[in-house]
Amino acid sequence: MITTPDICLTDCGEQDHAGTQIMTEGDDHQFFIIMSGVRTILRINDRQYYLQPFTFLFHPFEDGRIVIESQGLTAYRYMRVTFSDRYIRKIRSAGLTAKETHTIAQPLATEEIWKLILPAMEKQRPGSELGAHAVELLLCLLLEGSDGSVTRAAEVPHYDKLTALRHKIYQHPEESWFIQDICDELGISRPYFHKIYLAAFGTTCTQDVIASRIACSKRLLETTDEAIATVSQLSGFETDVYFMRQFKRHVGMTPTAYRRIYRQAAVQMPEDSQ
Repeated sequence: MITTPDICLTDCGEQDHAGTQIMTEGDDHQFFIIMSGVRTILRINDRQYYLQPFTFLFHPFEDGRIVIESQGLTAYRYMRVTFSDRYIRKIRSAGLTAKETHTIAQPLATEEIWKLILPAMEKQRPGSELGAHAVELLLCLLLEGSDGSVTRAAEVPHYDKLTALRHKIYQHPEESWFIQDICDELGISRPYFHKIYLAAFGTTCTQDVIASRIACSKRLLETTDEAIATVSQLSGFETDVYFMRQFKRHVGMTPTAYRRIYRQAAVQMPEDSQ
């Protein structure tokens, strides 16, 4: 359990296979938040939802329960959260409608924050300051991406093609993503492409490409001993200088410093978790 004055997170996790989840003993202040990583079809209680990659939804408990059924390809993260009356009003004023899909505007930031929430819950430290800040920050990111243009993203022209493109960018950051090539493939102009991409996701295609490459480089720095120049190349950056500049801008430190700090933390983790 992680608590703040307005938020109480009682459960969270990841579902990576088809099946059924049943949540009971919920009340009017409790919500189930689902963040989808792939195109997923879910049946929640008596309603079917088609979740695209990088989308989420807030679902209230109905008659004290939620039943989630999934078939086929499934990959989503979930949180069971109780909100105060004040926070529920904040959600509504942000335009975030319950039982409706919304776009995750900043997948990279959301991914990094999620990495903090899961360990905090697993250690079962009520009132964990880091966990509480992480939950609040994650919810702020979701609220920021829920303005009118993003909430109604499915109404944007070419939405399905844009969603497939965005998913491919994050799956294959190393590829050469040239905006003009994308526009030619879609048969639209560059200004129009920028307009509808921003309307659909709350960010630009160029920013998504950079974010996906930063995420890729972080995984390589964490899991391999490859030289910085190799990490840069494998992540899709054109030059080492550009890679290091973008990495420091987005992460706040150099790639070498990030690798050192990550590995020091990994060595200390078993001791901390005892």
